[in-house]
Amino acid sequence: MRKQIYTIMTLFALVLTSCESYLVNGDLDGFWQVKSIEDKQTGDITRCKGDIYYSFQRDLVLVSCTLSSNPTGQMKENYIAYFTHENDTIKMTDFRIYLDRDGKQALLQNLEKFGLYELYNVFHVEELTGKSLVLDSEKAHIILKKY
Repeated sequence: MRKQIYTIMTLFALVLTSCESYLVNGDLDGFWQVKSIEDKQTGDITRCKGDIYYSFQRDLVLVSCTLSSNPTGQMKENYIAYFTHENDTIKMTDFRIYLDRDGKQALLQNLEKFGLYELYNVFHVEELTGKSLVLDSEKAHIILKKY
């Protein structure tokens, strides 16, 4: 019995340490649902209906859009990029079409629905908790909640 308890405790410790290696960005890592995007150039505010997501893990960010008419919730558009998070600044660059065999670069007009108005985006992190994230740049103000 004692051997089984030690085995279970060892496995639990391994799981905890292996998960921590993927969560290198603290509260930022994870799946975020976009609640609203303000285009600062036009003043337009888009209230999202649960159809736009950001996912941060290690040094990659995945932005996704679903079809509201798709009952399976399958992602319609997916773009992946590198990002860094230092001193309340997030920099995203080199957006590519996710799972594209040729690694085609994303077009700027396809990224605009995500509040990404440049191919190289720099955001100031106004708020970051385990439940909410607020990003601000010269061209966009994005409010997200942890999904």
